[in-house]
Amino acid sequence: MPENNKNERYILHSVSTAFAILDLFFEHEELSPAEIARHMDMNRSTAFRFLVTMEQSGYLIKTDNAKYRLGVKISSLGQVAHNRMELISLVHPFLVSLSEKTGESSHLAVMDDPVHVTFIDKSVGTLWLTMDIIIGYSKYAHLTGTGKAILAYKSDQFINQYIRSANFEACTPNSIKDAGSLLRTLDTIRERGYSIDNEEVEAGLYCIAVPILSRDAEPIASISISGPTTRMVANQESHLHHLKNAVSQIEHLIR
Repeated sequence: MPENNKNERYILHSVSTAFAILDLFFEHEELSPAEIARHMDMNRSTAFRFLVTMEQSGYLIKTDNAKYRLGVKISSLGQVAHNRMELISLVHPFLVSLSEKTGESSHLAVMDDPVHVTFIDKSVGTLWLTMDIIIGYSKYAHLTGTGKAILAYKSDQFINQYIRSANFEACTPNSIKDAGSLLRTLDTIRERGYSIDNEEVEAGLYCIAVPILSRDAEPIASISISGPTTRMVANQESHLHHLKNAVSQIEHLIR
């Protein structure tokens, strides 16, 4: 069965329609509900509801003449995608090198919203029992080594907002369970320059992460090495050396 047919049952047609409406703005600077209805072969009231929904979400803005055009959020989303692609292109060879040197999986992660860290690239390890995270996987930052490495170098205002917004429900007995524990952990990370995830998301898995900082010491992302706890702890000093060396080279390239 062709791949498109296999995936057809998973498609939400309302979402597909919304994207099709956005596609119209590649060719038209402004469109009215009536014009959208004509292009999409739908009634005007349905087109209007789609437009209002997308306006409320920030993807469209309504003009003084009751037409709609692309909103700033679309531009911001495009810039995020562009920046991610550039970052992935730059960092990926270092992830591959880390996996080759250590045998463990390496990952690149970013924080694009106030509470979640998202894994945007990886290189799977060669050893038995490796950690393989799905690209796009997100988690509360305080639960992961990569997230804590980034969070530690955010502003006090950002961290305070994180504490107000995050859910401190534990995944394992080792998870950070409250704001006080998180603040103490972030102090430790800043002192030593790296973070760990010691079975805080899943029992048996251990991660070491180092932040990638801009010239102004702003956290851009973080990279990590992850694997089974026993093996990672036994080789932590060597893995950390490779990680810090990779980050030093990456920071030199981006500054």
